[in-house]
Amino acid sequence: MSWWGWLIIGIVLAGAELLTDAAFYLAFAGVAAICVGLLGLAGVGLPAWAQWVAFSILAIASMVLFRQKCYDRLRGGGGGAEFRHAAVGAAVVVDEDVASGGRTRVRLQGTEWTAVNVGPDAMPRGTGAVVVDTDGVALEIVEAPSSESVH
Repeated sequence: MSWWGWLIIGIVLAGAELLTDAAFYLAFAGVAAICVGLLGLAGVGLPAWAQWVAFSILAIASMVLFRQKCYDRLRGGGGGAEFRHAAVGAAVVVDEDVASGGRTRVRLQGTEWTAVNVGPDAMPRGTGAVVVDTDGVALEIVEAPSSESVH
């Protein structure tokens, strides 16, 4: 296959990764195709079978060696433990009435988060709350001890 064919395949695979959530499998296959295309552009004349072998080896090796690290870093899996430790114990204010087990939005560290009231009682608007855990992208909150309403 010509070098420009590999580049087109690589760009299409990388673009498909952007349009779907393929967990970086298509991205690494695209990069491998682009690398084979760049080899051809640089004048390395490989027979078709060797191009396919090089593509396969590059794609599989890069997926095995780098995919999980990239996926964790870009999708948030790598820093979850650090955020959990930073968020637990943080004080937030409930901006709307929220029933026990109900969801609301709160601000923490300059960002708005979904919060779930895991306490036994409803919290009225303006109640201070404490983050007790995180569940994915949601904060689990309970009413803060001796909290005062800020109606």
